[in-house]
Amino acid sequence: MTAAIFGTVLVVLAVLVIVLVSVTGGNKSTPGIGFGMKPAPASVVSAISTVQPSAFAAAGVVPTSFGPSTTGLSALKKQPALTKGGRPLVLYVGSNYCPYCAATRWPLAVALARFGTFKNLKITASGQASTEPYPGTKTLSFYKATYTSPYIAFSATEQCTDIVSSSTSTAVEDCNGYLPLENLTGTAFKTFAKYDFSPYQTSANSGGIPFIDFGNRFVEDGAFIDPTALGGYSHAQIAQSLNNPVASPGQTILVGANYYTAAICKMTGGKPGSVCNTSVVKKAATELPKP
Repeated sequence: MTAAIFGTVLVVLAVLVIVLVSVTGGNKSTPGIGFGMKPAPASVVSAISTVQPSAFAAAGVVPTSFGPSTTGLSALKKQPALTKGGRPLVLYVGSNYCPYCAATRWPLAVALARFGTFKNLKITASGQASTEPYPGTKTLSFYKATYTSPYIAFSATEQCTDIVSSSTSTAVEDCNGYLPLENLTGTAFKTFAKYDFSPYQTSANSGGIPFIDFGNRFVEDGAFIDPTALGGYSHAQIAQSLNNPVASPGQTILVGANYYTAAICKMTGGKPGSVCNTSVVKKAATELPKP
């Protein structure tokens, strides 16, 4: 288990994956409990996709009390470019039950929407097991979503659901007591296995989720936003908050999106200029870690 600091708030990162099983030994919650997945309402997708440049500018790059925390973001040096279909690849690994993944997906989706278009986004919530921190945090899921962009490619693996399982198989244990969803395979497996472990991560951070690789330029391991920022809000309310860039949760999400946008602009060589040449993205770029 690893940790990240949001101001004075210490939050614990998510469960290790691939080779480590649940540190809780399986939760004791009622089988079947959970939000599940539903198609994201058109209003939510629209809100994510139509944030105005003025809102990004008003949010700025100064973290709120809920984050973002860039301590988990590191720059890679002299690594082969990570691409898919000839485009730089943003690769994400998470799980639906993970509350830190729940908080991370919002700014990531908003940033990606500045470069392309999502289809089949889902909504879900973080796990509601009795042992879970920040239970029921409302979020998106990238499970089987498609993303098209002339600038970048996006690949996501959601390893586990938020539905408590009634079985005790190894796969369920690896999902911290939740039903499994997707396996890490191919490029996702190789990238995660290399860059989410030593020497690219500390022993404390190794194997943490959420994990994001920005074209092998930057990698992120762990919490980016404190899930407390989203506590008590519905999916619709979180989406609507993106119109209010001076108060959380909208402000926190948009500040995070500005950092993610700056990282993606490094991948694309500053394209499109309408996004990458804005003053707030340029400012965020100066705050990104150096190789």
